[in-house]
Amino acid sequence: MPAPYRRPSPSEKERALPKAELHRHLEGCVSVPTIIRLAARHGTKLPSSDPAELEKLTRLKSPMGSLDEVLAMFSVAQAAFASYEAVEEITWEALETAFRGENIRLLELRFSPDFMLGGKDLDWRKSLDIINSVIKRYEAAHPFVGGVIIIASRGLGAASAERTAGFAIENRKKIIGFDLAEGEKAFPARLCAPLAAKLRDAGVPLTVHSGEEGEYSQVIDTLDLLGPRRIGHGVKAAEDRTGRAMEMIRLAGVTVETNPWSNYLTRAVETPQAHPLKKFLDAGLKCSISADDPEILDTDLNREYALALGPLGLSKDDLDYCRRCAVEGSFLDPDRRQQAAREMGF
Repeated sequence: MPAPYRRPSPSEKERALPKAELHRHLEGCVSVPTIIRLAARHGTKLPSSDPAELEKLTRLKSPMGSLDEVLAMFSVAQAAFASYEAVEEITWEALETAFRGENIRLLELRFSPDFMLGGKDLDWRKSLDIINSVIKRYEAAHPFVGGVIIIASRGLGAASAERTAGFAIENRKKIIGFDLAEGEKAFPARLCAPLAAKLRDAGVPLTVHSGEEGEYSQVIDTLDLLGPRRIGHGVKAAEDRTGRAMEMIRLAGVTVETNPWSNYLTRAVETPQAHPLKKFLDAGLKCSISADDPEILDTDLNREYALALGPLGLSKDDLDYCRRCAVEGSFLDPDRRQQAAREMGF
């Protein structure tokens, strides 16, 4: 395994910047102390109860061999969602960490009900209601807005994706959007087109994990066949030497939810410096910056901003543009986006 890359430390200015986060998985927000505490409460067996040892198994410090290897690390965090009380605690802690630790004023949390709650006697709708109630309580007490995106985990198969999409449509007033996540090579865009059409007809905004692995042609297929408003990751679009993939993103007005450190750890890019965020911006694309799975990937938006302004080569103006794109590209309703824009100083 390669030696850990030495990331630049965020400055106080970067920490103090009000931020908007569009791409954060709730399952990736479970800290090691929380995993241990909830396991003790629910009698869940852990590979280790020693914090230092458990961190080695649940926090990624350097690149893994593939995206699939990284996804396998989620199993310990997934087990922490053992009760409705655990769902509530984890959600509250995720908001606290985002607001107090990263100065995030707009947060879209996404979760996969079939992954997060799979194998447990927990109702999807009740769990969604709990997550939403936590967000509403937090909004009432803080200068902060948030919402929930439902994920279909493509790795769980077509039946799971159909069930999840049906759940999202039935509960469309309780969510702000829908995401197709996990490996698109095994479950390509053409298989998802009917599902995307159902969501579009129901008025549910769509974002798609695309171009995190594989070929740039997958991004083109995603745009052609699924018509998303946003794309998660999208790094492979930069490998199209004709420029067509990036031009399609630009012309469609799609916002790219970039996740620089995540893409380095999953080997979507070989080095942080190779990340195409600056190339995307120079081509006129709308881009936000996200932390993806902060606990598992050992990152947060403070460190992502420091990475962007350092090895990725962004200017302060570039960073401000990304912050604006995050607010403007949010699936939240206009009034709450305007509130976030005020909080962000726009």
